Amino acid sequence: MPLDQPYDPPSSVAERTGELRMTLGEHIEDLRRHLLWALAGIVVALGITCTFGIQLIAWLASPLLQAQQAMGFAPNVITTDPTAGFSVYLTVTLIGAVILSAPWIIYQLWRFVVLGLHEHERRLVHLLWPFSTIMTVLGILFAYYILLPVSMIFFFSFVQYYPKTENVRPGFMMKLLMGDATAPADVEAEPFTLRLPIFEEDPPDAAEGQVWINRQDGQVKLKLHGSTTVLMAQPGRMLTPMPNLADFVRFAAVMILGVVIAFQLPVIMLVVGWTGLVDPRLITRWRKYALFACFAAGALLTPTMDLFSMFVLAVPLYGLFEFGLFMMKLSFKPEGP
Repeated sequence: MPLDQPYDPPSSVAERTGELRMTLGEHIEDLRRHLLWALAGIVVALGITCTFGIQLIAWLASPLLQAQQAMGFAPNVITTDPTAGFSVYLTVTLIGAVILSAPWIIYQLWRFVVLGLHEHERRLVHLLWPFSTIMTVLGILFAYYILLPVSMIFFFSFVQYYPKTENVRPGFMMKLLMGDATAPADVEAEPFTLRLPIFEEDPPDAAEGQVWINRQDGQVKLKLHGSTTVLMAQPGRMLTPMPNLADFVRFAAVMILGVVIAFQLPVIMLVVGWTGLVDPRLITRWRKYALFACFAAGALLTPTMDLFSMFVLAVPLYGLFEFGLFMMKLSFKPEGP
């Protein structure tokens, strides 16, 4: 080294050139440090989600309750497990904490692998990180605001084809076996008529104890303790949907996870194009196979595998394929001769 050249420590040179050499033990220690920082981020996020856990559950169940009310059913859920209140709360808060801390976890992963990347590879990662985050957020919004409500309405719409239970009459064999037990008892009673006010929508200034009928949803409602309670819905049918809260949370989590994975397709295609593994012109010739693959993926990524949910997911998925193909063409750099 010339005497007139200032001394540059090896660490600063390595930071500029990205050619830092570390032993296996140093790599393991660095990985442990970043994993601890990632875990700390999850703990902080868990504290936030635990604070708003009940609000998160209400937000997640909102598409289900809205679909129930739109189809004329009482907007509520049930549980058959005495521990469901705590287990659902724990499940939602843990999943919410992982999603909330995902950017921080990805950042710690990036800090670990950055020393092994070249400068042009770092530029790609700087693009992929926000791109993947944006696609994840779009996937969650699509699943929550479009796919979940559409799926709930689709499933609840089948209930109206089942017969009503108010017209059940005893058959010949039942009368023969039970005799007069199946016949209604002759009880003399004075006629009684109850007339309730009918409103197109719930009155905003309903008095305490007031009862009315909502014409739109066909429900009898009561104002009690400052809140509106549904006393009676439309006539019961042979099949009445009474969703279990834990089952719906599991259903929604699987659906959202599948959609988030599907929305990473443009990110994957961008990486494939940038690395030059596949020529975009070859992918262009495979469009008809891609359309079939999108419908197959729509069937696999939706938890119920019904045709309607598959169609609702497959169409945007093919749109993501076309968008990913566009990104692939932009990033593709063919090798020279």
